[in-house]
Amino acid sequence: MKLAYYPGCTAHGSAVEIDVATRKVAQTLGVELKEVEDWNCCGGGFLDERDPVGHAAINLRNLSKVEKMGLEKMVTPCSVCLHSHRLAVHKYEEDPVLKEEVDKRTQGTTVQYSGKANAEHIVWVLLRDVGLEKIKAAVKKPLVGLKVATYYGCQMLRPGEVMGFEDPHSPHSLADLVAAVGATPVTFPAMTYCCGFPLMGSNEKGGLRLAYNIMKGARDAGADLLIHPCSLCHLQLDVTQVKVRDMFSLDWTMPAIYATQLLALAFGFSPEEVQLGRNAAEVLRQKGLI
Repeated sequence: MKLAYYPGCTAHGSAVEIDVATRKVAQTLGVELKEVEDWNCCGGGFLDERDPVGHAAINLRNLSKVEKMGLEKMVTPCSVCLHSHRLAVHKYEEDPVLKEEVDKRTQGTTVQYSGKANAEHIVWVLLRDVGLEKIKAAVKKPLVGLKVATYYGCQMLRPGEVMGFEDPHSPHSLADLVAAVGATPVTFPAMTYCCGFPLMGSNEKGGLRLAYNIMKGARDAGADLLIHPCSLCHLQLDVTQVKVRDMFSLDWTMPAIYATQLLALAFGFSPEEVQLGRNAAEVLRQKGLI
């Protein structure tokens, strides 16, 4: 299976472990990821509000490149990038005024989007195109005894008519993956809440409080660690967790790892090979899983 691959800015920068683990999981499962050449930032989370036409144009530029590759599916590990591209396509198809403006802005450029290509999340591809049975067959080190909170965030799920993969009010895709590798999925009320990352530039305390709600919700549900499907959630719940701990004077941690890092560990890759964080590695060590 050959798919166009859009890592997004964060997975090529401050959260490169997401890119590393995603490529290892894909290779293990026989999925060829062909990175889109000269891709641009999706502008998700800010440009779509300030300049909807520009936002649609730059996302359709990426998808037009996918079509030139002879492909129609562009997979990304980032929920914000997923949301941004799918929202751009939806608006382009449903809003004739915006479509006319986008066509004017891209006239004379190399952007030629026919409507065939769209973005999908790597979690969707793993479940729908690869399948749970193949994933289970690739497991070499079942993560038995590990309780994993499944945090979906908001961008991969909503709006449901644009995302279209699962019920945004009762998702289970991550729980299915967790169970497939032998671990125990843990659901909790805040699993579809925003992580607070979009607030960090304007209201840092508010953003950190939202992150705390996720962490505490997972802890109260009895989880050992949590997994998520988003590069920006990764920054908020992993890298920024130190700030959350300081703000709330916490004496505990809730390790947050990307979904494909968990799968890669079960497939036999070492914590070092998937660049697992120190706190997550310590949890696995205490469980006797590494």
